[in-house]
Amino acid sequence: MLVPKHNPYLYQHQEKALKERFSLLSWNIHKENLNPDFRHKLHELLHTHHSDFLLFQEYKMPKHSPRELQGFSYAMGANIQTKEYTYGLLTASTCGFHARKIELTHKKEFIISTRKSTLFTSHRFTNGAPLYLVNMHGINFVPTKLFNDELEKIRRLLHTYEGAMIVSGDFNNWNRKRMKMLTAFQETLGLNRAAVEEEHHIKHVFSKPIDHIFYRGLKLISAEAINTKKISDHNPIHAVFEQL
Repeated sequence: MLVPKHNPYLYQHQEKALKERFSLLSWNIHKENLNPDFRHKLHELLHTHHSDFLLFQEYKMPKHSPRELQGFSYAMGANIQTKEYTYGLLTASTCGFHARKIELTHKKEFIISTRKSTLFTSHRFTNGAPLYLVNMHGINFVPTKLFNDELEKIRRLLHTYEGAMIVSGDFNNWNRKRMKMLTAFQETLGLNRAAVEEEHHIKHVFSKPIDHIFYRGLKLISAEAINTKKISDHNPIHAVFEQL
């Protein structure tokens, strides 16, 4: 596996602003996006749960024939590259991208020796105000201190951002200490944790939910974890927000 040298993107909606009320789907898809069953399920989900943003973790992109997501622009934040595929985070949108930034963890995970990535993107509401989206996959298989060091690095970057913000993804906060560190990260940035209906559908490790949506500067209208019957080892969370 190679360090990623490129991060695929496709911008098709640069002239389009974000409406006051919008929705997103956040999902660790376990590299299943090229599977016909996944594509069928995603089509069903988007029919029943309209989404202006898709925040995927563990996305798999063919290097030599990049796939389009019908109706979406997208940007990747890769953490793994092979001769055939690029893997990592993908944020897709039906509105324009105004900026993007990718951060890889300083440390590699033990055993599999890979880094995790965080993808920062910004978008604009119709009144010109920014929305910052942060798509995260928390580092795993490292000592607790290193987990906290990586969270702190992201916190320092986000501390300079002013305005509405959503931080979403798979945080790998599977023990009490990691959960405490994630809570401190959330509170320091003034973020609220979305209260999710059907939370039992969220993946739990050692009785701890590890998929979350945090937000600030927005009104949460609804949030729901959706049972997709083992398309991935995680289930998606769908949320609807409104600009304050």
